Amino acid sequence: MTPKLEDVSPLFTEVVLDDIIRAKGGNKCTSWQFDDGGFGKGDSYLSEVFRISLEDNTCCKDESGSPLKVKLVVKSIPKNVGRRKTFRSDNFFQNEINFYNIVMKEFYAFQQARCPKAPFDESSLCLAASADGVNDFIALEDLNQFGYASASRQNGVGLPECLLCMQTLGRFHALSLAMKDQDPDKFHFLVKNIKDTYYASEFKGWYNNFINIQIGIAKDAVKQEYGGTEIEEKVEKFFNCDFYDKMVYFTHTRNQNSVINHGDCWMPNFLFLCDANGVPQRAKMLDYQLARYSSPALDISFFIYSCTSQALREAHYEDMLKSYHESLSEMLRDLGSDPEQLFPYFELQKEMREFGRFGCGMGMESVPFSLLDENEVADLDQIQKDEAVPIEGVWKLQKIKTQEGRRRLADIFKHAISCGYLD
Repeated sequence: MTPKLEDVSPLFTEVVLDDIIRAKGGNKCTSWQFDDGGFGKGDSYLSEVFRISLEDNTCCKDESGSPLKVKLVVKSIPKNVGRRKTFRSDNFFQNEINFYNIVMKEFYAFQQARCPKAPFDESSLCLAASADGVNDFIALEDLNQFGYASASRQNGVGLPECLLCMQTLGRFHALSLAMKDQDPDKFHFLVKNIKDTYYASEFKGWYNNFINIQIGIAKDAVKQEYGGTEIEEKVEKFFNCDFYDKMVYFTHTRNQNSVINHGDCWMPNFLFLCDANGVPQRAKMLDYQLARYSSPALDISFFIYSCTSQALREAHYEDMLKSYHESLSEMLRDLGSDPEQLFPYFELQKEMREFGRFGCGMGMESVPFSLLDENEVADLDQIQKDEAVPIEGVWKLQKIKTQEGRRRLADIFKHAISCGYLD
């Protein structure tokens, strides 16, 4: 059966399509169609995802006379009530919509007023969004039409992709630091419009059992690969606490270096534009449902420990941090702020020493998920009830069976220990 607009959301109407076309320079949407999704099972736990093409045949795109076309990726809140409640999808949608409609809108206005030579444009562009807790949707420009594609989350990321991601994060975080420097009242207004959707005291009952399962898997991987060593000893000490509360501490501790974080900073949320030889040239970020205000080290450590191999970290960890900081500094100067006053390199090192261990907490979730085969990913729409069920009953993770997989997980702790992050 051909999908209808209301299959996305009752709020996603032809009026919305007309508004999107006008925002792209057209007059009205004269036709639309659903396209093949191209999304893998498990690519989105918190939403349903559609691809849609719009056309305005009353408006020419160029001298060739081709009609204006707009391609969208539309995320909608799950129709399955049990799934929606189990994963608290309404909280995540509201946070992401606030991010796009308030935070990014003000970031773009801030940089436009300063006319930087290289303005930040490494984010997916939101063209429409609406939320009522039941029919939420977010319509984004489909970056695939411009040649952007995802990297493999199973294989980790190579150095060129990694450096691009670090540079993108640096430019993104610079927007926070520059606005906080030049327009602090406006910046702190933005901060009030996002909230942590993952680690907060009110969500402990939702997540705590699942995090304890992750801890068991991580301890098993470390024991099997590094049993009887200092690594196992320090990992045991690291987990000798109420670990969820520790993650809440990391996400809610703020200082002069705090920035608006992407929050869900791993490979599926970066897309790359490559040249004819397959070499990545640009990167863009998407999916801001976990956006929060916290240390920049949270985004950095999440990415590094979820997406890079131990070999890459051992050879290029300092290169990654310097690439991030150089990109951030260049963006700050472009926006009219002094990076040596706001965030010198030793401050980045300080943030990493204090908060770099956060990436171990996120890596022990993301690495096991990235190792799952397609047939091991849960079908979330099989939740039968209209009430929430425990997430550990749906997100089912087991001890890692392969040495390669266990080593990948255990090595994030090995690296963190070598950096002094777990001391």
